Amino acid sequence: MQSSLIHMGHRLKQILKQKKIKIVDFATMAGFTNQIAHYHLRKNDMKRATMERFCNLIGITPDEFMRWNGAMQLTNGKSIHHGERLQHIIAEKGLNKSKLAGRLEMSRRTMYNLFEKESFSPDELDRVAKGLDLSVEGFLNPGTLQESRNTDSEEMMLLREKYYKLLEEYTQLLKSHATLKDEMLQLKKELAAFRKQHD
Repeated sequence: MQSSLIHMGHRLKQILKQKKIKIVDFATMAGFTNQIAHYHLRKNDMKRATMERFCNLIGITPDEFMRWNGAMQLTNGKSIHHGERLQHIIAEKGLNKSKLAGRLEMSRRTMYNLFEKESFSPDELDRVAKGLDLSVEGFLNPGTLQESRNTDSEEMMLLREKYYKLLEEYTQLLKSHATLKDEMLQLKKELAAFRKQHD
């Protein structure tokens, strides 16, 4: 079967990009969360019925999906627009722009200015690739081995963010617990004092 020769998730991602459909909009069209959309875009294989449903949503035939070669237009050397590539990766990974700006050690305004730039300086390229957990080659060549090698990093970033969130919640719970403990001790003292007075 032909589907085994192509990465179905990557193919869907390419088509969405070239049809200028944001992943978040695709998720809404399909009636599921952004996370589920990203799950489908990472999957190597896809059920025929699912693929047909997605094709229907984005306005192409299953045959067009299987023969899609628009990716060729993207990877012809350096003709990639660096700013647009950066925006695409941010949308693709569902990254928080404020946090990313922090990782890039620049203000949000400076980062937004990068979106307009057709080509980054070597320093900007290094900084952006590092901030995205990509190699420079992976940034410059969408869909290449250098990029896919970093899918672990992408999942690691998501797990890291989840971990920090849980850690914050845990710390908050500990504080609440300590406060409740103090209140309990205070109530016990007041109760003891009350009993003394009324004995």
